[in-house]
Amino acid sequence: MWTRLLIIEDHDDFRRTVKSYLESQNIGAEILEASNAEIGVPLAYRVRPKVVLMDLRLPGMNGIEAAELIKAKVEDCTIIILTMFDTEGFKQVFRSDAVSAYIGKNELSETLLPLIRNILKSPTET
Repeated sequence: MWTRLLIIEDHDDFRRTVKSYLESQNIGAEILEASNAEIGVPLAYRVRPKVVLMDLRLPGMNGIEAAELIKAKVEDCTIIILTMFDTEGFKQVFRSDAVSAYIGKNELSETLLPLIRNILKSPTET
């Protein structure tokens, strides 16, 4: 079965940029997209991604709320919150067991890519 990564991000340009960047890095995963949590949460339930990259601030439901819903049904999924805000501050204020990491949107190559590669090379639970 092909490993899946889901990007939930309301800014189309940024979502496409992240997808294109990850595809160019040959991470070995099918990359799916959703423009908001209302689309992304049911999609995650259906496709059971290994990794979800999610914006913190989404229209309607925020990234933390969506992460908790996803994690409740897709337990072996790793959820990474992407934010333009101070990640250290958010780790303290928005602490959630559903979220594995908070990464700044400006840290795609130096932080996000190594983390994703590490997650995807670990064995998948079935």
